[in-house]
Amino acid sequence: MNTSQRKPIRTAILCISDVYLSRGLQLQAFYEARGEEVIILTPDFSHRHKAPIAPASRKRGVDYLHHRPYQKNLSWQRLLGHAEFARDARKYLEAWKPDRIHALVPANTIAREMDKYKKEHPEVLLYFDLIDLWPESLPVKGFEKTPPAWIWKHLRNAHLSAANKVFAECGLFASRIEQQTGIRPQILYWSIPDDKTDSKLNLPANRLSLCYLGSVNNIIDLEAMQAFLSLLASRMPVDLHVIANGEKKEEMVEKLSGIVHVIDHGLVYDPQAKQDIFDACHFGLNLMKPEVVIGLSMKSLDYLKGGLPIVNSLQGDLHDWIDTSKCGINIDHDDLELAARQVLESLKEENLQMRANARRLYTQTLSIDAFESRLNKILTSR
Repeated sequence: MNTSQRKPIRTAILCISDVYLSRGLQLQAFYEARGEEVIILTPDFSHRHKAPIAPASRKRGVDYLHHRPYQKNLSWQRLLGHAEFARDARKYLEAWKPDRIHALVPANTIAREMDKYKKEHPEVLLYFDLIDLWPESLPVKGFEKTPPAWIWKHLRNAHLSAANKVFAECGLFASRIEQQTGIRPQILYWSIPDDKTDSKLNLPANRLSLCYLGSVNNIIDLEAMQAFLSLLASRMPVDLHVIANGEKKEEMVEKLSGIVHVIDHGLVYDPQAKQDIFDACHFGLNLMKPEVVIGLSMKSLDYLKGGLPIVNSLQGDLHDWIDTSKCGINIDHDDLELAARQVLESLKEENLQMRANARRLYTQTLSIDAFESRLNKILTSR
């Protein structure tokens, strides 16, 4: 009688950046709960901090492959480092021998290298998980139609058909990929865990209180933010709570300080402290340049989880949810006056209802429970 136990399925998760690692760790927890052996491959260089990842900051079940340092987000050093990482990951997998590869894309070169791996090991299950679109998300008008952009995009699109399953982190990405390739990814929304904080509303009287959360970089529409806040400040005193870092933070604070009262909290890691700031604000700001192709920003998940309605300029999933679930106000770049008026008319009972709607949307669609339920349904369906 054979009493030997069956070996667990081996799943490798590829993640190019610490910015995306939270999704990798969610996938790791999901697959481990199914009894699988899981490894995450990620660079030893932090995109967020532009520095090597210290040993004390490294996570369990993660192997950190070397990535050449870089300082600029748009640089040849970064692109070359991503290509090298993708090749090194393929070599690692040749030795580790996974049964499943769940590859987060970008980097687009990961799609190319995993296609090569799949051709040599056709029995492996290959999943591509599109959590950002490059070059589409680059806020440079017209760049997507240039030859460099076509080559960059082709690194991803030419290899999607090799996968057993293709996921996209929002419906906007799924639609774009279907238009470009004829492949319709299954939507697997980005999610964040619930910190179980206490919410005690503390909105100021006779003032408008707003929050800006997240990195301040080149996709933020600072000009629209200035114009919009000027319209609001001409009618009512405005406080802007800033929980942020990024290369353009100082510029943003300097320009907006002449318009509104800026309260700079720096980076806030404590969930309760962040919730306390949200409870003192009427809306969270999510204003990006019109060229940016993002359906659901990371900051918007934090806002929704905290029950904070969103003033939003993105198209796609978040825009549609705000329309249907009434959890914020959509901005038209060509009519900021209308949005300003809507904000000022939504500071009392309507704001309270928007807060409840925001929290409900998070729980039903963007929580870890919703993420795991959706992924389990995809994997068990024929």
